[in-house]
Amino acid sequence: MMLPAEFEGIMVSSGLSRNPALAYRSDSMTRAATPDHRNRLIWIAVWAVLAAGLVYAASSLAWGEVLAAARRADPLWLLVGLLVVLPNTPLWTLCWACLIGRKAPVSLVALTRVLAVVASAIQAFSVVGGGATAFVLITERLGLSRPRTASLMVLEGLTTSIVKTLLVGLAFALVPGEPLLQGMGVLLLAGVGGGLAGLIVISRSGGLIYDFGARIGGRARGWIERVGDWAGHLEAVRSPARLGGAVAFMLLRRMLEGFSAWCVAKACGIVVEPQIILLVVASIAIVTLIPSPAGNLGLYELAVVAAYQWLAVSPEAALAAALLQHALFLLAVLAPGALVLLFEALSAPRKSAP
Repeated sequence: MMLPAEFEGIMVSSGLSRNPALAYRSDSMTRAATPDHRNRLIWIAVWAVLAAGLVYAASSLAWGEVLAAARRADPLWLLVGLLVVLPNTPLWTLCWACLIGRKAPVSLVALTRVLAVVASAIQAFSVVGGGATAFVLITERLGLSRPRTASLMVLEGLTTSIVKTLLVGLAFALVPGEPLLQGMGVLLLAGVGGGLAGLIVISRSGGLIYDFGARIGGRARGWIERVGDWAGHLEAVRSPARLGGAVAFMLLRRMLEGFSAWCVAKACGIVVEPQIILLVVASIAIVTLIPSPAGNLGLYELAVVAAYQWLAVSPEAALAAALLQHALFLLAVLAPGALVLLFEALSAPRKSAP
């Protein structure tokens, strides 16, 4: 989960800018949690340019053929695709449970309910504050401290980045007949391995790094201390079992999304190989790093259509499959959160009339 610009102020005020293994400095706790509006405007401007390009590209499509291809889709395969992607939120919950660890007083049931709402909020408010909304929901509903929540969100984002890089590396390495992409894929996979090894070393050296910065002094001290601060929040990385479990659940999440994409392609009569499905999932992983509107509308479809161009599928058929695939994903992510909110509304005590 990528943290938006408005979350930066919360990180400062929550004390995330100081090493949790050491005492928080008093000045960090007095800085206001003011959103970085300039960065937010930059992200929105980037998305506006991308949206204009998507609208221009969509205007050249034969939408009648797109709708006709969607109507011809086999409903049975679509149902299978939905059932396959339904465990998305539960797997995300298990990933968070690995990052939180057993010491935190958070039950799996409570975590599941909160993250179901958080997942819906992220899809609904991805541009205007999905990360900040998630921060508030997790802090208030799970009773975690602000620094703890901020640290967990950074770790979850780190886990997501590891899995996305791994998928992109695998997809590139397995693309047939493209030696350049295959070489890039091998380099990415090697980078993931080297990066993980480096993270493990850094996570165990936060105090040493911070002390080294204090001895160095000068301008370099601030940069070195930032590295030490960051290392102090890599709590889950210091436990190979916790980090491995989080990565495994996140990877399984993406694999089920890929199998759901295969089911949708089957429903639309598109014959695809596993390498292409992996390329679809990797393309989605890449575009979700770009600032997007609610639910990644437009960019999600662009990623799927671009991946299907390797099979010379017509843009209309590819777009029909992309729209159906995205609809199933959104239904699987939004439905649990909506059900949790509905249950809470129905079970809440009603105020008696005066």
